Amino acid sequence: MAERDQSGGLFGSVRRMADTCLSSVHNRVELFGLELQEEKLRLMRLLLWTGAALFASFLAITVITIAAVMCFPQDKRTVAVSAFGVFYAIMAVVLCLKLRSEIKNAPPPLADTTAELKKDLDALRSKE
Repeated sequence: MAERDQSGGLFGSVRRMADTCLSSVHNRVELFGLELQEEKLRLMRLLLWTGAALFASFLAITVITIAAVMCFPQDKRTVAVSAFGVFYAIMAVVLCLKLRSEIKNAPPPLADTTAELKKDLDALRSKE
């Protein structure tokens, strides 16, 4: 009986193993949830930058179109409206470059979760 209390017996070992497995799964699920939240925020940021880039592009198109129909004196009309068109076009290019950079430099989705799962697999395989 004393031997059973000291080692915990078969059921104690099974209970500890199940507890360890459940704790590991619980940690991975929490990590997955956190990474999912981060991906959601990243997607929202990308959508905002995309909206800004589209808005600037539409402004450039509108201003350039208005440049063709404005009724100002001939010598001033083209210069003033073209300057606005160039300004908005540059703004659209800068925003598109920012969007491209955001997409290009983003980490792969759920990178931390996959790294932790890989560590778990490596640890299990090294015990075999």
